[in-house]
Amino acid sequence: MSLDRVDWPHATFSTPVKRIFDTQTTLDFQSSLAIHRIKYHLHKYTTLISHCSDPDPHATASSIAMVNGLMGVLDKLAHLIDETPPLPGPRRYGNLACREWHHKLDERLPQWLQEMLPSEYHEVVPELQYYLGNSFGSSTRLDYGTGHELSFMATITALDLLGMFPHMRGADVFLLFNKYYTIMRRLILTYTLEPAGSHGVWGLDDHFHLVYILGSSQWQLLDAQAPLQPREILDKSLVREYKDTNFYCQGINFINEVKNGAL
Repeated sequence: MSLDRVDWPHATFSTPVKRIFDTQTTLDFQSSLAIHRIKYHLHKYTTLISHCSDPDPHATASSIAMVNGLMGVLDKLAHLIDETPPLPGPRRYGNLACREWHHKLDERLPQWLQEMLPSEYHEVVPELQYYLGNSFGSSTRLDYGTGHELSFMATITALDLLGMFPHMRGADVFLLFNKYYTIMRRLILTYTLEPAGSHGVWGLDDHFHLVYILGSSQWQLLDAQAPLQPREILDKSLVREYKDTNFYCQGINFINEVKNGAL
């Protein structure tokens, strides 16, 4: 089976179900078509964005119709935050208003996806709804982590597999992920979302991981001419200078804003 395209219209679509339960099913996943597609598309997107070292941070549209369609759905999700203010008072484990935000997402997302997709692709909606709906954290645990971040990449990958992103450029990759990370940081701050698993990815960042792969890829081809060298990431003023155009600096800047103490 192809890594870059599904056999449309012979493919079948359904709501994803959990298939990893133990060591054996973890091993099965490591040799599955799914993980090979994930690796293939991660390599594709990092390669594309390596040619986007200085993107326009104010860009809001693409020459690709489906990129604009997905951006429109993300804009609507951002507006749901405005519609759903946090409940007053301190809360240790997330603000319960986040559950109302997720409830609104679950109610409205199917229609938004149907409006985004051509009618002949509407059978894809249940699967696509699962990926995008799970990209913004858990309504049960009121947390967010790298699995949710991966789910957003799965959303883009699913549309890509359907051929919805012809002639995709690094600027398109930046546009989509930049919108997503902007929304996600708002959700974390508005509803005080916990790191998934309480430990994040056992690193400096409690919530994100893919953002650093994308950000480092942006400057990969510049090598020694990159605006920042690794040791300079501790310079907060330099990080702020490039946070709008580089995902790595974006991630570090968010840490600087929400955490105290030395890195």
